Amino acid sequence: IAPESAKGGGLLAYVGVFDGHGGSATAQWLTSELDGYLQEAWQQETNPEAAVREAFIAADKAVLAPKPGFLGMVGERGKGGSKCGSTAAVALLYEGDGKTCLVTGNVGDARVVLVQGGTSYQLTTDHVPDSEDERLRIEAQNPNPKMPLVRYVGGTWRVGGILALSRAFGDAYLKGSGQFEGVRAGGDGYSSGFGVVAEPYTETRELTASDSWLVVASDGLFANEERGGGGGLTNQEIADELKRKSSLSCEALAKHLAAVAVEKGSTDDVTVVVLRLGQA
Repeated sequence: IAPESAKGGGLLAYVGVFDGHGGSATAQWLTSELDGYLQEAWQQETNPEAAVREAFIAADKAVLAPKPGFLGMVGERGKGGSKCGSTAAVALLYEGDGKTCLVTGNVGDARVVLVQGGTSYQLTTDHVPDSEDERLRIEAQNPNPKMPLVRYVGGTWRVGGILALSRAFGDAYLKGSGQFEGVRAGGDGYSSGFGVVAEPYTETRELTASDSWLVVASDGLFANEERGGGGGLTNQEIADELKRKSSLSCEALAKHLAAVAVEKGSTDDVTVVVLRLGQA
């Protein structure tokens, strides 16, 4: 991965984790295709965060495209069907003004965690209906305030009483017609549906000598009992485990973190990527 632009910086590395729901088709498609959308957006944009946002929106448009139906009729929308979707967390290392920088982006509850000097920093935000900001965003588009779009069902807040995420790729059945054409929320021609979007949270930072580790993982790694997800690791516990087992390879560390999360009671699938950034 080497295209240059987005402030004239060349991409050095790309890591992505995708956690599917309602089937694996959307997550599998993102695994093989999202990097192409990121490279294309990187060449066209001058701002790294804008490149990630444009890539996510364009990729979701492709995910939501209907399959050809019988005798030219339009088939069901979405890779893997209208109820198939995926969270995503990505991290891109790039050269910017002679420095090594990092841009991250996510939709859903997959995370990027940076460990610096033994302290953890979450570089993503969890897009879940229990977030007040996300609830307000969704309900602001509700055409019938007497029937909330976000409802408490099965011990957690859910969009439409169904999906325990507020942003995701796919999930065509919860996205309005505007989203099928890649129209931004609030733009002309946008139909809100249930408020589920694939517009990511993004963040950039310059890496320093004190940055030790980068962890990109699905929500199964993390402690979220309050959302019905069982046990797992806090961000700081991840930093502590990496310090304790720093002599291991990155692959072995990823397996170790996943195993510890399961031991602590994680009941979800766990996908983890660990990158060693500097002295650790």
